[in-house]
Amino acid sequence: MNAWSDVRGGGLLATALARAEAWLLEPPAPRASAPRPAPPPRPVVVVRGLARGSGASTVARVLAVALAREDPVGVAVVVGGPQGAGPRIAAPAAIRAGRALTDLGCESVRPAGRVCLVGDAELLPAIVDRRAWPVVVDVAHASHPADGLGAAHVVVLVASPAVEASLVAAVETSLATAGHRVEVVANRVEPREGKEEEDGGSAASSGSFLAPLEIGESRLAAQLALACREARGPFAAPISELAERCRAAAR
Repeated sequence: MNAWSDVRGGGLLATALARAEAWLLEPPAPRASAPRPAPPPRPVVVVRGLARGSGASTVARVLAVALAREDPVGVAVVVGGPQGAGPRIAAPAAIRAGRALTDLGCESVRPAGRVCLVGDAELLPAIVDRRAWPVVVDVAHASHPADGLGAAHVVVLVASPAVEASLVAAVETSLATAGHRVEVVANRVEPREGKEEEDGGSAASSGSFLAPLEIGESRLAAQLALACREARGPFAAPISELAERCRAAAR
């Protein structure tokens, strides 16, 4: 018997077996993993038109695209509104979100670009509880005044120049008094004759109101926005500002 046989039959082998047995019975504590970063602010925004044809659905969709661009998951959900319009091509993040929404029980889900269009307004509480995406609720102007307000961080009122300023002020005051954060968007604003845009934006037409956020008239830009494309032309600056205000309200 040599020294190697003695080592195999004795001390080293016995020590190794003892350590292995101890590890199996009492495995070492797992290494502490790095803490997950806190989820980003994911606002729930209710967009309501104050008149038929004010363009609330257009604003809702282009706002959702702006929120999706700044969110780590790269997608936002729009609940309500027309379901027919929108691109056939969807980003991978929107496709994944569509599968998750289907698992929640949403039957009418259609990924479009960076957005998931959902027609099942009844499932809004379940969608909001997931807190996995920014959510924009497209509420028709004829709907009940309280629709979507319970979960909203921000209420966006969309009006065309044809809407009376007194109506805008009355609805805004009522919501603010009830404790809601309100943003007003004047959509489809025509510039005054002879008024140049060098002062930072177009002015409202005669007889209309002036809102902090104004979107100038552009049929092409509006069609792109309704198709869940990025804000272009007169939509770009006001929608970017609106998205930032919505994120700030969710912090």
